[in-house]
Amino acid sequence: MSKFIKMCLAVMLIASCSKQDENNPNLTITTDNGEVLYTVEEAQTPAELEKGLMFRETLAADSGMIFDLSGVTNAAMWMKNTKIPLDMVFIDQDGVISWIYENAEPESTNFIIPPFPVTTVLEINAGDVQKHGIKVGDTVKHKFIKTTEDGTASDETAAPTEDEGSEETSDAEDTAQAEDTPEKASEESKTEAMVE
Repeated sequence: MSKFIKMCLAVMLIASCSKQDENNPNLTITTDNGEVLYTVEEAQTPAELEKGLMFRETLAADSGMIFDLSGVTNAAMWMKNTKIPLDMVFIDQDGVISWIYENAEPESTNFIIPPFPVTTVLEINAGDVQKHGIKVGDTVKHKFIKTTEDGTASDETAAPTEDEGSEETSDAEDTAQAEDTPEKASEESKTEAMVE
């Protein structure tokens, strides 16, 4: 009997430790007022990007979701099936906030399209931007954002060499040719717009 109780206590201890680990902050925003820490869920796969924070009733304080859009062009967000009002923070490849959309309306199907290229989007509770004094130009640190210790973009985002450039041009031409077909272009933009 006592062996069974010890096993139960051990399982409970392991479960509580893992839950605590999940709640450790994994994203930092550096503002004029200091660092703001968030515990964020990560959306990276097509299914995760499409679902986002849909169907949730609440979002804990100082938590949110970060979307890895490094493989998406012309990203657009929306609030379809999202019940929580959100602030959306749009971040460029260097980890700098380039645009903010506050108080996104729950359940809205209007597209929220950043005016600048972004590689990540952070969704947090509506009002957090004002509360923490988050603004355009602030920097964000998270594993989705590849920066060096001094906060500058890593070599992975550096300009391509001549050899790499010719390959990229070829890829860009293939993409442009695919977009020449109206059906393909329409289907592609629909997929991009489906990011929550």
